Amino acid sequence: MHEPMQARTEAGRRYVALMEAHAADFAQRAAQHDREGSFPLENFEALQRSKAMAAMVPEEFGGLGVERVFDMVTGISRLGRGDGSTAIAANMHISGGLIVRMDREAAQRRGDTATVEALEELLREIGSGSITFSLLGTESGTDQLHPQVTATRTKGGYLINGRKIFGTGSPAANRFFTFLGVQSPDEEQQIAGVILPRGLEGMEIQDNWDALGMRASGSNDVVFRDCFVSDAQFAGALRLIWGEWSPPWFHLIIPANLGLAAVFFGIAEAARDHVVAQVMTRTKKPSGRTLAQRPTIQHWIAEIEIERITAQSMLEACAERVDAFYAANPPGTDVPFDDLHQLNKLFQVTKNVVTNRAVTVVDKAMTASGGSGYLSRSPLSRWYRDVRAGPIMQTYSPNEQYEYIARATLGLPMNEMTS
Repeated sequence: MHEPMQARTEAGRRYVALMEAHAADFAQRAAQHDREGSFPLENFEALQRSKAMAAMVPEEFGGLGVERVFDMVTGISRLGRGDGSTAIAANMHISGGLIVRMDREAAQRRGDTATVEALEELLREIGSGSITFSLLGTESGTDQLHPQVTATRTKGGYLINGRKIFGTGSPAANRFFTFLGVQSPDEEQQIAGVILPRGLEGMEIQDNWDALGMRASGSNDVVFRDCFVSDAQFAGALRLIWGEWSPPWFHLIIPANLGLAAVFFGIAEAARDHVVAQVMTRTKKPSGRTLAQRPTIQHWIAEIEIERITAQSMLEACAERVDAFYAANPPGTDVPFDDLHQLNKLFQVTKNVVTNRAVTVVDKAMTASGGSGYLSRSPLSRWYRDVRAGPIMQTYSPNEQYEYIARATLGLPMNEMTS
């Protein structure tokens, strides 16, 4: 039997075991939450109690001390087997812990004591389970290098206006990490990445998530109307160049979104296991033989295995490459832009392969199951809808993804993408 992904470290193995236990629990309620379109707050309370949400936080700050992206991705894939909606929302927070840890390392390397202290306090909050993150990166009609949600300078701070979409996990979140276009007469146009607390006046979390799949992910819009953020709250904002790639973008995009790809691989694994068990036990008259003995069913199972193993191999190889890259180029060190784009290109290729193979696995599992998989009571019907979110999730959607991969391969300017 082809081995499933396995964590590479002891801390990683403890974390993966937690995620397997959570997946088994969450799977029992996934169909109901999907049917109702309700958000599983109880799942996130359980993830916080077990400290799975603090997986990437060092033990000294109350976390599990997982260090490798490979292990993080493995655990997220396990959770995806049980409930994809919970897994994509949990990934936003868990990978956020990794990003904070990396930012702390970068601040230590440049001797920025104030930032180190602020980030260590944030790590303690994540480790204690007192905060839950949602990432607000997506807007309709633009990309992340050109956010249209604005932070306009005013006395004592900034006024935020605009709408973010796909605020996954927003019902559970009490902290929102968001990207804003800064508009100030005494500053050049730039992007600020800022953490905003829930409940600011002028911040409204919509209850409007209604989609084909991932119906329990709470991916609501968040609207800002003259939402005041003080200079003190803005003080630690990550500053990025408007319309251009800069090193922090890669540290944000690659680890977090590799976790998202892992969710859809986990869904494919669940569909594969379900249909294999089904065809090995179900019989059909007049022969009375199991479905597994039929050559046509064997063909579908073989195709499922080919697609699943291809996806797993690509996911493992990319996660290992990301870990090796950061081992050789720790956060805060100077890295040539071309090296960063080549790493991101590998991630984009991996996302394409993994998410599209995951769709194919679930499609073929549906075919092999016959009419039973089409019924709402079958988990295949939910997986069939959920897995289709994979190719369109950040970053990039298929249209932009092909352009990015081609430009990185051809050596064309990466800031001139037209999609």
